[in-house]
Amino acid sequence: LSDRKLQEWAASSGLPKPKQGNFASNDKPSFAYQIPSMDDMSLQRMVSNLAPLAPRNYVVMEVKSNLIASERAALLKKFSSDKFKKVARVVMGEPRDEYKKKVKATILKAKQLKADAVWRSKKLAQDQKKERIKRAKELAEKKKEMEEQRKQALEEAKKKAEGEKKDDEKKEEEKKEEEKKPEEVKAPEPVEEEMEDLGEEPPKVQLSEEEEKLWFPPKTGMSDVAPSVLSKVFSSFTLPEKDEGFDAIQYDWQPAAKSKEYLRKWVLETKLTSKVEDLVPSQYFKEKWAAWQKQSAEWQNKQKTFKAGGAAKAAASKESPADISSVEDVNDIGGGVPLYANFEAADWALIQLRFELHLLQDAFKKDVNDPDRVGI
Repeated sequence: LSDRKLQEWAASSGLPKPKQGNFASNDKPSFAYQIPSMDDMSLQRMVSNLAPLAPRNYVVMEVKSNLIASERAALLKKFSSDKFKKVARVVMGEPRDEYKKKVKATILKAKQLKADAVWRSKKLAQDQKKERIKRAKELAEKKKEMEEQRKQALEEAKKKAEGEKKDDEKKEEEKKEEEKKPEEVKAPEPVEEEMEDLGEEPPKVQLSEEEEKLWFPPKTGMSDVAPSVLSKVFSSFTLPEKDEGFDAIQYDWQPAAKSKEYLRKWVLETKLTSKVEDLVPSQYFKEKWAAWQKQSAEWQNKQKTFKAGGAAKAAASKESPADISSVEDVNDIGGGVPLYANFEAADWALIQLRFELHLLQDAFKKDVNDPDRVGI
């Protein structure tokens, strides 16, 4: 039971598979068939309602829903225990040897197909080049033969016109004329290039040391879960438990402890590189930000009042405390002089920036509410 299987049924009925958009995935492929009963997901609802009424073996294969406890529980409630035995099959962690062999065979086949395509392309280019060189040679030989025939015909015509006898003087003159003629430039013959020996069959490829260590084939095409969806839900991924309503839980590759450790490690690693898509400023952030804006405005007004009262000289002569953190009241460091009495525009900008950075990291920890994400 999956959207993928429904699309296979639709294809068997003659419906072309719709174009998959940016948000499509193997879990949730696009259903933009331009057919109301397909596009409004009523087909999925019908299958979901009818399946529990027909006792038979089902495989419910959906990555996201199978890894979220609440969605697993909602699915199990649809199938009554008197008609169905509910079994969770956990396939996670290091695969079995037979699966690894299958993956290596798949990678090797793909690598061989790629190498074959490259070899055929090179072979075709080489054959075409050989054919061009062959044609160029034949053309050069034909030109040479035609030139010789032309010269012979001219010579014969000349002899016939002048007669058989020629005096020595005329011969000498002709000889001089011949010497004056520019030398005949011969067209260079095509140079035979040394070509790579490609053989008659494509070379056999082998897996590299890195490819031998792979447990799974490289990802191609659509992802199992759309990245925008995954980033919102992956931190909630868990493995099935008996109290969710399962009659049995089978771990096909690794035992429960190792599978849970594998999932936990993957979640932690993903948190390091994923945006918190649903993070928004909380009420805590808004209140702190509003309070700061009010406080900053009050201080700047007090500074103006202080300076307007003619106490600027007293402030200038008053030394700032060596340790700022020892100040108990920033509005009075002694003699009614505020700590910010001599602040200029750059000082106010710096304190504003410092507060914003502080509030960002402080509110982030509270708003993200995740012990694994304690900082930015």
